[in-house]
Amino acid sequence: MQAIINTKLILEDSYVWDGAVTFENGRIVQCGKRAEVDIPADAELIDAQGLYTAPGLVDIHNHGTAREHFYAAPRACADFFLSHGETTVLPTFYCNLTLQQMLQGLENVKTAIAQGAGNLGGLYMEGPYMSGEGSNQNSILWRGEIRPEEYRPLIDAMRGFARIWAIDPARPGIERFMQDVRRADPDAIFALGHSHATAAQCRRVRGCGVKVQTHHGDSGKAPGFAQGTIGAGCDEYTLYDPDMYAELICDETGIHVDPDMLKMVVRTKGVEKIILITDSMPADGDYKNNEADGIAWGPDLNYDYEGHLAGSHLTLDSACRNLMAHTGYGLCHAIRMASLNPAKLLGLDRELGSIAPGKKANLLLIDDLVHVKKVFLAGRE
Repeated sequence: MQAIINTKLILEDSYVWDGAVTFENGRIVQCGKRAEVDIPADAELIDAQGLYTAPGLVDIHNHGTAREHFYAAPRACADFFLSHGETTVLPTFYCNLTLQQMLQGLENVKTAIAQGAGNLGGLYMEGPYMSGEGSNQNSILWRGEIRPEEYRPLIDAMRGFARIWAIDPARPGIERFMQDVRRADPDAIFALGHSHATAAQCRRVRGCGVKVQTHHGDSGKAPGFAQGTIGAGCDEYTLYDPDMYAELICDETGIHVDPDMLKMVVRTKGVEKIILITDSMPADGDYKNNEADGIAWGPDLNYDYEGHLAGSHLTLDSACRNLMAHTGYGLCHAIRMASLNPAKLLGLDRELGSIAPGKKANLLLIDDLVHVKKVFLAGRE
């Protein structure tokens, strides 16, 4: 048995200042106040020296490091993000990949898991059927009519492995696609992806398993009904539906989502329905400043070959830090948004996302600015 002592525990909605946590065989045994945790005499003691012990972070939307795509180099990407406290990560495939690239990427991820990449937890399919807008517009595939003969090989291969599919509710034929996905995998989750759909179109597909919005505030707006009006689209639908989760990209300078908008979204949805993501993406060529086109530059952001905003170079620890800086919400809130909330969305909160007896010993030692000092994956440092 191992025991972390001299630590401050970050729980779901509280702290334990003089805490301890014991774990054995990859599972948490006890946690709480040091005086109330039974630590065997032969336990291996890990002195946190006053650092916080937090649950491992869960990144559901991640395309890869600044240098490598997850679909092509999953083991290298998994190791990099693990070092930043991401004990669960969903490699994300974008709709600029061909069917064969997606299928090969799936095999690559499965191989990485078999070879020990224990923090890979399935896939996030950002597409294939979104609006055709967003970043890398000139290379987006899967446009036009949605045809069963086109998507069935993908659904069959991804069965039980693709946890989330991002879709555009406005595309003709999208409901049949969603129904076919759910027939193949009843546990599949859908996200409102890049879209100019109206709130009514979002509501129409809600019953197919839509539970989350892809990077809220940065995936498309609905058109207004008349000059000077603002339509209600995916953003607005996500805000007023109490069961919907909202993904947020929190970059250092607040370019993906303005800090005042971040405050409004968190206050509206509540800390229980916000999921921090990285949307991390490999760099694509040399970015040329496009300030004249209204595209602002950020030090931790990614840009496509045309200089358009295309994801980030965030890690989830830095996203937590940025969220706190921009909104004033605390460490406990930020960690919840990056651990328990995504675990609940995935239906994995009995295993992951918080520090509790019986859960996997996915644990981090961090300081108050979420700098990761140690990572334990299923109890192994």
